[in-house]
Amino acid sequence: MWFLYESLYLLGLLVYLPKTIWRRRLPHPGWSMRLGNYSPQIRQRLVGRQSIWVHAVSVGEVLAALPLIRLLTEAYPQHPLVLSTITPTGFAVASRQAMDGVIPIYFPLDLQGCIRRSLETIRPRILLLMESELWPGVIRQVHARELPIVLINGRISPRTFHRYRILKRWMQGLFDNVNLFLMQSPIDADRLREIAGPRDNIHVSGSLKWDASLGSRPAPERIQTLRQHLRVTDTDTVIVAGSTHRREEKFLLQAFRAVQANYPNARLIIAPRHLERLSEIQTLIHRERFQLMRVSQMQNKPWDVALVDTMGELPTYYGLATLTFIGGSLIAHGGQNPLEAAGLGKPILFGPFMHNFSEIAQQLLHHQAARQLSDSDELVSAIQELLSHPATMAMMGRNAQELVERSRGASRRTFEAVAAWVENPG
Repeated sequence: MWFLYESLYLLGLLVYLPKTIWRRRLPHPGWSMRLGNYSPQIRQRLVGRQSIWVHAVSVGEVLAALPLIRLLTEAYPQHPLVLSTITPTGFAVASRQAMDGVIPIYFPLDLQGCIRRSLETIRPRILLLMESELWPGVIRQVHARELPIVLINGRISPRTFHRYRILKRWMQGLFDNVNLFLMQSPIDADRLREIAGPRDNIHVSGSLKWDASLGSRPAPERIQTLRQHLRVTDTDTVIVAGSTHRREEKFLLQAFRAVQANYPNARLIIAPRHLERLSEIQTLIHRERFQLMRVSQMQNKPWDVALVDTMGELPTYYGLATLTFIGGSLIAHGGQNPLEAAGLGKPILFGPFMHNFSEIAQQLLHHQAARQLSDSDELVSAIQELLSHPATMAMMGRNAQELVERSRGASRRTFEAVAAWVENPG
């Protein structure tokens, strides 16, 4: 069975290789770490000590894990915390956000040799996997060493649920090797029980992203500095589209053209999810004949559309917003995290596809903190309706911030559950 799994995994890597090269992700130093090879500096920091290993696949998961990581590093300074990611953007944010005692690395390829070399260096006392990062090879080898494995901020999306149901018989052994499941919501817990069967180690601890949205709030001084850099005035109407995906920018630019006819002081800030698409988006903006500013470049000229070309700054741009739009929701991607905008008290718009954050989206809608579009054709009318009713936008922002404040606490609950396994890993 494991020979078949590794063969299929290797085949998948070969299929993905052209896309990786096209995105200019090769070569990069992370691939050495993905093979289980680490620099002398990393090895020196880990030598002779057991680590707490947290795996967060990309940017959103890294940011969500930060409040929990702070609690772990404060409580267990004797155990270095290894924070692994898979994507280059996730690693960049992990490196930038890393605090004392945190060692960012790339997650090893799920092949026995790569995993074995990684474990010899990392020497984990416990492995914490974020959301749905259940890698069979890693789980198998960590479990064989009789080390605890905990799924934190667990999530079973509809697509993952369907895939796991198909592989249900094979997945049973994988689930049996996980010591504790801390799920985001009762829906996620119920889906897991349907796949894994009744078990007493499945618990609901809430979403870490509620706490992270508060922790990521930028200081007012930082927002003011950005406001001055972009020359945004108090009379400007600023629409911030965060974590956008391919095809969404076209819809947004077309809608913005119509909005600008009624609100000539309107500005649009686009923060794409993937920075490798910057040239593509820049071409779209020029094609629509908007005046463009790349935010990393100080340009003393007027602009209609600003393109965010740096990572990890989205909350600061949300701080400038009159109105926010959450990317990944006009296409079938499933939406991005709306809580950074909610934590800043901003009114929120998102499209019909929010299944990656379904429970959070429903809570925002229920508390009148967000509005959902049925398709891209509603963008113009929804934006113009809200802009024409500033009292409604102010109410939505207040509701959003109050909801975030009331929903905090998942990081502490997760920490308390994990601490028992850190202190008694056997």
